[in-house]
Amino acid sequence: MTETELRNKVVNVMQGWLGWSEKNGKFKAIIDFYNTQRPLPRGYAVQYDDEWCATTVTAAGMAAGLHDIIFGECSCSKMIELYRAAGRWEENDAYRPEPGDIIMYYWKDGSNYATTDCTAAPNHVGIVEKVAGSTITVIEGNKGEAVARRTLAVNGRYIRGFCLPDYAGKAEEDNDMDQTKFNEMFKTAMTGYRKELQDNDSGEWSKAAREWAVENGLFVGNGTTDNGDPNMMWEDGVTREQYAVVSKRLYDIIMEAVKNLIDKA
Repeated sequence: MTETELRNKVVNVMQGWLGWSEKNGKFKAIIDFYNTQRPLPRGYAVQYDDEWCATTVTAAGMAAGLHDIIFGECSCSKMIELYRAAGRWEENDAYRPEPGDIIMYYWKDGSNYATTDCTAAPNHVGIVEKVAGSTITVIEGNKGEAVARRTLAVNGRYIRGFCLPDYAGKAEEDNDMDQTKFNEMFKTAMTGYRKELQDNDSGEWSKAAREWAVENGLFVGNGTTDNGDPNMMWEDGVTREQYAVVSKRLYDIIMEAVKNLIDKA
């Protein structure tokens, strides 16, 4: 996916949650989803009576499949720490964000906000939906106890700073896939999958047929299992080459039986 598509993916999740609130009870689904993370950030399960703005941002990243770049936290301050450690924190309040960026707020920002940089502990957080001209539209969890929109000016009052998920890096990883790498990954995956099947696990329904096939030499297995038994690999796939060998063995069995009948006649 492109960087733009990845950004829109998390925005689309937030748009789908608009109107979910404490009043209608739907906010609980966001908190429940957040709490499915393993491990939970700092080992803490969010409660229904907790503030849930940062929880919503994290849950949106999870729902979009971007939890590796939208770092999990239920605390605004702790979320900033994670992005700062990753080099993805933008301190400049005048930064012009893009959709999918995460905006932090501080509600006691001074009247000189346009010429100073707010560095206090954040109170609230949301995800930028769009920027048109000098207006930022944000979707936030727990805005008036609901998922709702807010508009504010670029470099506006109350902006604490921005967490910047690495959408470009994620897109580059996705775009780095070519046919050769896909083939290698597929081969590795299939080898691992077949290895799980290459043992003597089998269903009771096929027992009589399996025993007959072994007794009559149609199947001879390949190597041995850990306990020394012939490894028949009953659940593994059959290639055309293997099918040809089995067919020839069956033909030989039939012809030997026919020959014995003729000899007895």
